[in-house]
Amino acid sequence: MNKYYIFGNGQFAELISNILLEEHKIKKQKLFFVVNKYVNKKNHILEKNFFKIKSRNFNILICIGNIKKRQNLIKRLINEKYNFPNLISKSAKIMKNSKFGKGNIVLPNSTILSPSTFRDFNIIGTAATILHHCRIDSNCILGGGSVVGAGTNIGSNSLIGVGSIIASQNLNIGSNSFISSGSVVLNNIKKKF
Repeated sequence: MNKYYIFGNGQFAELISNILLEEHKIKKQKLFFVVNKYVNKKNHILEKNFFKIKSRNFNILICIGNIKKRQNLIKRLINEKYNFPNLISKSAKIMKNSKFGKGNIVLPNSTILSPSTFRDFNIIGTAATILHHCRIDSNCILGGGSVVGAGTNIGSNSLIGVGSIIASQNLNIGSNSFISSGSVVLNNIKKKF
């Protein structure tokens, strides 16, 4: 089961394919990009054709940056019994008592201290730092260079912008939150809608 279907074909999907090729030694002919509009490129497949594939003997990575689109795609895929591996860059430093659900992506040079918990389908950006006792719900994107302080809880479908800092004050970031790049968060953020 070493075929990978990557949903998306933008810069993030390209980065993930490079990590698979360079760090995990996946062969190029085993990588496929699932797109929603026709692209005249090798190893690209339309989403509608992907869902016609009968076999489930492959891996899926969701490499789309739009939280709402990710959320809708996850809902569609989750009931189909696909394999959603965690993809962790070999240069990421993760303490052994950290726990991950499925479909998480941890990009190069990130640091995660334990005990921290990540549910499903999260993206931890390049050189992000997650301090100890953090809990990240599902479908969250933590931008590159962001720092999540100790004891922080982040609700599902939240986006933490590049270079943001969340103070180590046991803060709660509610579901559906959007924190702009470069922000400093010192207080709890209530759940949005």
